[in-house]
Amino acid sequence: MKTNGDLALEVVSGLVRLGVREFCIAAGARNAPLLSSLLASQGIQIYHFFEERSAAFFALGRCMVSKEPVAVVTTSGTAAAELLPAVIEAHYQGAPLVLVTADRPRTYRGTGAPQSIEQVGLFGSYASATLDIDGLDSPIAWPATVGESPFHLNVCMEEPGNEQISGVAFTAKETTVNLQIKAHGKGQSILESWLENREGLIVLVGGLSEQRVEIVSAFLLAVNAPVLAEATSNLRDRSELIGLLIQGGEKCLQSLSIKRVLRIGAVPSWSWWRHLEARTQIAVLNICEPGFPGLARKENVETAGWEVLNYHADHCAGAVSKVDCTRERLALDRLLAENPLSEVAWVRRVSQSVPSGAKVLLGNSLPIREWNLASENPKSGTLFFANRGANGIDGQISTFLGIGAESSESWVVCGDLTALYDLSAPWILQQLQEGNRRVVVINNKGGRIFSRMAAFGSMSAENRERVENAHSLSFEPWARMWGMGYRLCETPADFNDLPSGPVVIEIRPDDEQSRAFWAAWST
Repeated sequence: MKTNGDLALEVVSGLVRLGVREFCIAAGARNAPLLSSLLASQGIQIYHFFEERSAAFFALGRCMVSKEPVAVVTTSGTAAAELLPAVIEAHYQGAPLVLVTADRPRTYRGTGAPQSIEQVGLFGSYASATLDIDGLDSPIAWPATVGESPFHLNVCMEEPGNEQISGVAFTAKETTVNLQIKAHGKGQSILESWLENREGLIVLVGGLSEQRVEIVSAFLLAVNAPVLAEATSNLRDRSELIGLLIQGGEKCLQSLSIKRVLRIGAVPSWSWWRHLEARTQIAVLNICEPGFPGLARKENVETAGWEVLNYHADHCAGAVSKVDCTRERLALDRLLAENPLSEVAWVRRVSQSVPSGAKVLLGNSLPIREWNLASENPKSGTLFFANRGANGIDGQISTFLGIGAESSESWVVCGDLTALYDLSAPWILQQLQEGNRRVVVINNKGGRIFSRMAAFGSMSAENRERVENAHSLSFEPWARMWGMGYRLCETPADFNDLPSGPVVIEIRPDDEQSRAFWAAWST
């Protein structure tokens, strides 16, 4: 039988052979042997956390930037369950998040013994594979690679004792394993057949990693059709695409006679996309990894993998008619000038302040949609991210800190409830390199997105406050608690001359101006 030290060393060595170089650890008694081996090793990066949920979302952020597998290591019991929200998000994003959960010996299962739960299968279909191992097993049956989906390693250990545990020195010569690219459907033939008829064609693009931008840009030039690019497409600063990019936002879509939709990358945040569920006459082709169509309907929907992007201009039969959204853009500029303290105007003001080369996380649905609508074109080299796999508000600031861990300039834009959901995230700040980390909190004193939903339109004012979770909180004490700077912004001038380092920027939009903007824009 292997000792805890032998098992821990085998686990750590195997993970690094799979390409894991970063570990987010949350210490406990049961995972002590794993942590001892990690801390005795060289050539890896370790971040330590006091709670598992933030650790998992921070690890997800690291995956989103590097596209390499990153591991989060927990003790046994409900500590493992804290990973589930990040695992779900990673599953739908196609992110290689590795879950290493220490466990009590198998004989404890089903007994109700302290800190002993059923950890095998805990993540269900959201983990691509689960390995359940203990000291009695033969050598671990490692997979050939960590694919674009979470991977769970459950390690059963005896009661930890005072054992000397070794680590391993990993050198730069050891290469990481390339992530698998899975094909979906018939690939190239689907695309070529689908693009033979390009009448009423429009392209929706979002959620592109830095590694995908060049090939997608070349593909769009070949297709030569109108493109509605979300901020997370990272295409808005591409000068070669200016003639193709639709500038009027979602409202421009409503005026078009669209018959075919080519979606590339993440599922769009536009409400117009959701309405496609009932518009079955509009054909949809998704090009994405993983292969989620983003629509529940089966009729007139197809999906292909990234491999189809090797597409050449000679396959095209002429350009699709361009879209002129000048009128919508001018109307938007006028409304923002009339309502300079509205939430949407504040989002534009933030977009003007993000410098070149920054990493930006758009932290929940409303800021994403408002940024897509009102932001100015980004400066060169700015990269945008979003947790749009499951569209939740959980772990956004932790994800942001993971994304910007090695960046000198990073920004997150989120709502107040989203920030409240992740108050422990700044724990990791002292372990990160110096940098300007801007946490922009749009404080509407509750979830104001609900006030625009038809389902709540007939509610009384009292009940609407309950649904919106109305509050009068300030984020200044939170910033001070973690040693962050603080700036309250009530006028655009308050956004000038921001201090360096980590700063909480609390924006309080004018409610009346926000309502006036949306009332006018929706007509």
